[in-house]
Amino acid sequence: MTLSDEHTVLDKVKDSQAIKGLRAQSSARFIDFNPYLLFWIFVVASIIGLILEDIFHAIVYGGWESRAGLVWGPFSPLYGLAGVVVTVFLNRLYYTHNIIIFLFSMVVGSCLEYFASLGMEVVWHAIAWDYTGTFGSIDGRTNFVFGVMWGALGLFWVRGVMPVIKKCAGKIDFKDKTFRALTILFAVFMAINIAVTVVALHRAGDRTHDIPPANQIDVMLDEYFPDEWLQQRFTNMTVSADVGADNAETNEVDSGEAGAES
Repeated sequence: MTLSDEHTVLDKVKDSQAIKGLRAQSSARFIDFNPYLLFWIFVVASIIGLILEDIFHAIVYGGWESRAGLVWGPFSPLYGLAGVVVTVFLNRLYYTHNIIIFLFSMVVGSCLEYFASLGMEVVWHAIAWDYTGTFGSIDGRTNFVFGVMWGALGLFWVRGVMPVIKKCAGKIDFKDKTFRALTILFAVFMAINIAVTVVALHRAGDRTHDIPPANQIDVMLDEYFPDEWLQQRFTNMTVSADVGADNAETNEVDSGEAGAES
């Protein structure tokens, strides 16, 4: 092999996707983050994820039903959290190979789905999806097919959405007082939205054990968020005293309606 050939091989190695991915880890971030931007990424991902889930359900199963994850608004916080995690961790790997992005998103999404399912069962005696008996199922909480979907969503997010986020972020004055005030107000709304959702579902879990309201807050929760309302809002969720981490395998949830995260 001549010296010229050696240089040609070295140049090809340097220009390979693997080496570019390694160099990207020490390169400048694709997007410069700040708390305000991360918050809006969470909001946008929550909305986009819910829309895509609604479309998927309508195409595959037919019809429309509420797949929302919070009591107010078109939000699914699981997708929002996944969007933030994928954006932050892949920010320096934007120029890496698509396979790396896909596999990372697949693992992150599957882990979030698994622990979200586990948390709902332990805290609220609720189950929103059950993949038991499907290929690659892990305790019925996630499976291979939806892991692949998480990977595809992550790749779409990195390649399709992150460039838009960067472009929009470049046009926003994050130091503008009006922008900051509106962001803080909406953040307060989202915090209240999440908190009310948590306590409403917790109270629903108490009702499955015939626990009477302990205070005025419980009375209000029973009045404004009764079981019927929660069932309409979270269509694919079942809250029952029989649901729990120790006996999740005994619960039967229609797998045809599974696949949507709250």
